[in-house]
Amino acid sequence: MKLKSKLQLGAVFMGMLMLVACGGEEKHIAPPPVKPPVTTPVTPAEIVTFDIASLAGSWITPCQASKSLTGYDEQQIFNFNGDKLTTHKIFYVQNTNCKHSDEALRTLEVANIALGETVNPGSETGHTKINITTKKVILAPMNSTLTALLNNTGHTGNQSIYNGYDQGWSTTFWRNLSNIPDARTNFKIDQSVPDIFKISTVTVDGQTNKVLKLSVKGGNVDSDGRPLSLANSITATLQKKTTQTQTPQAAGLIGQWKYACRLAKGHSDYLQQKTLDFNDDKLKTSIIFYQKTHSMCTDNSKLLYQVAIESDIVVGKVINAGAVDEHTQIGIKTTNVKINLNSTPNAQQTILFNAIHFYLNPVTNLYYGYGQKNWPTNDWRDISSVPDAITNLNIGTQVPNIFKISTVTGGRKELKMGDYQGSFDINGRAISLEAKGAASQ
Repeated sequence: MKLKSKLQLGAVFMGMLMLVACGGEEKHIAPPPVKPPVTTPVTPAEIVTFDIASLAGSWITPCQASKSLTGYDEQQIFNFNGDKLTTHKIFYVQNTNCKHSDEALRTLEVANIALGETVNPGSETGHTKINITTKKVILAPMNSTLTALLNNTGHTGNQSIYNGYDQGWSTTFWRNLSNIPDARTNFKIDQSVPDIFKISTVTVDGQTNKVLKLSVKGGNVDSDGRPLSLANSITATLQKKTTQTQTPQAAGLIGQWKYACRLAKGHSDYLQQKTLDFNDDKLKTSIIFYQKTHSMCTDNSKLLYQVAIESDIVVGKVINAGAVDEHTQIGIKTTNVKINLNSTPNAQQTILFNAIHFYLNPVTNLYYGYGQKNWPTNDWRDISSVPDAITNLNIGTQVPNIFKISTVTGGRKELKMGDYQGSFDINGRAISLEAKGAASQ
């Protein structure tokens, strides 16, 4: 029996060997492949950027005590155009309601801007990052007090950025500080300065206004030196254009209106004869400048030059109808300015027009050579495309104004426009009328 069992085991073993030898190997089933874990892509937080076009326009701050020039009031006007920012700062004698006849100092800063991301959009603390690189700074003292202050070397070292920088100043004349080392440091010229802003809307007296908030200076900053908080005290309102509510015909403007000979806006040392000619929605303005003599504006031998201005007009609503202070809103957009030099008095005026440019002419004088050469005499020259003329004369920009037509002694009609030496509202519109008007012709 034992032998038989051994023979059976041997037979089984030999059978297994034969199976292997004949290719009957044992089959192994591979496990299914391991699938990678399913992951959902993580999208980075959305970066919101502010539309630079929403900044476009002119923004003006209210009249308030200045923080940068002690003892004066101040208004700032921010003009955004694409990636350019022009800032006008006008300082006034304190407590004069920022009346233009009480100007003390004008400054003009030209800068490039670059916008960054908007932080916490839609929230109370939301704001947009902006970098401002100032390229040019010019100043003009507007009264004798400020002129003396800028010429005072003691004032130069008192930490105020608005000082004389040892330049030698004259009243109403611009000085360019852009290449003066100390001024470049104080005004951070050619430095990219990080800042923030926010635009929101407010409703006042049923009118919706866009408001620009600026940053708190001197407060907390981030690692880039960028302010973290918005200033509630420094806000600027977007100036609105005049909305048409009536025609010039309905307002009684159509026709010609002539002012008496006077010393008025345009040149501080000359007399002028000014005529306004309204036709449909167009205004043609003629101004003739004379040497200041006892002959007034009647002696053509004293005629220096003539100015012809073409403008588009929009007549707005009547304010305070029936009251003593009734007036009507009007928007005036200058489209073309020409000057005609007269050769009769002498050649000196031609010499001045060929030589005097922006920095050598008082800021109160609006009509001069603007750096153009070879001025003709007894012929018209168009200055509508000259950059400084565009800035000084607001060419291509609607300027808000007011007017009032009334009946005076003798039954004649009189037209009064806004007082350019008075005060202006947040839209840059005059809030008082000129003392002497133009008579209907």
